[in-house]
Amino acid sequence: MNRSKIGLVLVFLLIIIVAYFAYTYGITEEETEIEEVEPVPDIIVEKSGTVTQVIDNSTQAVLYEGDDTSAIRAAARAIDQGTILVRPGTYTITSTILIGSNTELIGDDAILKGYKVFRIYDAANVRIKGFEFKGPLEEYAGRSGSYGVLQIANSNNCLIEDNTFSNFNDYGIYLVTRSTSDHNQQITIKNNEFLDFGYCGVMIGKQSSQIYVDDNLFKDINTRLLNTNSYGIAVAKGSTSYKYAEYIYIRNNIVENNPMWEGIDSHGANHLYIENNEVTDCRIPISVSHITEDDTYTESLHDVTITGNYIKGNFDAAKQDSGIYVLGGRNNARTVVKPYINVVLKDNTITEVNNWLYRDDGAIVVRNVDEVLIYNNSISKVGGTGINLENANNVLVQKNRIKELVTILEPRSAISVSHVTEDYVIDIEDNAIDLSAECQIHFDASADITEKCMDLSQFSLSNSGTGSKNIFL
Repeated sequence: MNRSKIGLVLVFLLIIIVAYFAYTYGITEEETEIEEVEPVPDIIVEKSGTVTQVIDNSTQAVLYEGDDTSAIRAAARAIDQGTILVRPGTYTITSTILIGSNTELIGDDAILKGYKVFRIYDAANVRIKGFEFKGPLEEYAGRSGSYGVLQIANSNNCLIEDNTFSNFNDYGIYLVTRSTSDHNQQITIKNNEFLDFGYCGVMIGKQSSQIYVDDNLFKDINTRLLNTNSYGIAVAKGSTSYKYAEYIYIRNNIVENNPMWEGIDSHGANHLYIENNEVTDCRIPISVSHITEDDTYTESLHDVTITGNYIKGNFDAAKQDSGIYVLGGRNNARTVVKPYINVVLKDNTITEVNNWLYRDDGAIVVRNVDEVLIYNNSISKVGGTGINLENANNVLVQKNRIKELVTILEPRSAISVSHVTEDYVIDIEDNAIDLSAECQIHFDASADITEKCMDLSQFSLSNSGTGSKNIFL
């Protein structure tokens, strides 16, 4: 072959390579996504007349026949690792079934009726997908214990996805801590639905870390008003003996209709991220506080980020509280205060929340906190105070929009600052504030402290002075 022919071949190959890469480059990410393929099951559980069978999928041998609970328990015990497929039907679970490591349970239109269904204890690499968990009674009763439909203890690398939990009276998923040696790590709870239940959808226990609660729906929580408190998602208290949870991610969830208590609640965590959730018609939409089981505060908690959430209250509700709370540690005697340190409240939208309390109110309430950024939040149609800072230090309140405040019981202010001391630094600048508020910026301190802490020109209603100004609409 002469050189000219070799050159033509090379040019032709080059054209093909360029065309290939041009084509593959133009394919969108959606087009290149590979559909998830479920693993071939090792064990199959299915209804056969009045009994439930456990079948070895490779040999089709029947490993067990019996009642629903015993059959699924036998399936879980039949393999050291692998996949169990539960075929369509309604299975009544009368006692808890223990799931071991390296196990996948896949539901194929399978309904599991019971209040205590699965336990994942001291295990790793567990996946539970596609089940409908449902309480056995027609309607959930009042809370009668402290247990979860699905309970996880001292386990890691677990995935709970695409399930439905309904009609239960305690916890849907409970990350429990039995002793100081228990730690739950790398637990993901995503794309589940928690519907019409009595107490708490997901409870994250102390000594948990790297917990991801993403893209779930929590709807109609304690609407029968059988329990004093109730939650969509909650993080449990720590103590002097038990570490607080850390690296907790609560993202992209919908929490709707909790007339009695909180949509998203934390009683204490370090590195807590509450991001891009939608919380509507909950008495207390988001609450983050430092509370201990023994009323002892030896250290401050730190690093909370609450960003991009949409919060809408209900003025017609019997009781509607503030939109977002962040509260540092304070014991019952109020003699010890441990501030929450490094808090970011950013890009949240809060509308139509009011407050039936006389104190501690606001669309955003920050109390006993040090190092706070409150930035670019949109607050409208709020009854009471827009932003309430109490005993807060090193605060920047910037580029927030506060408008259409509603008077509930007495005149309120767009921004309120109280319980300050001489060494406090609070900067309020470049906010857009509706002049219809009875008091645009309320500062509850003596004149000498005011002069030391703040540049009063920032608060001038005539917008005089120098420096960054708030805009009064």
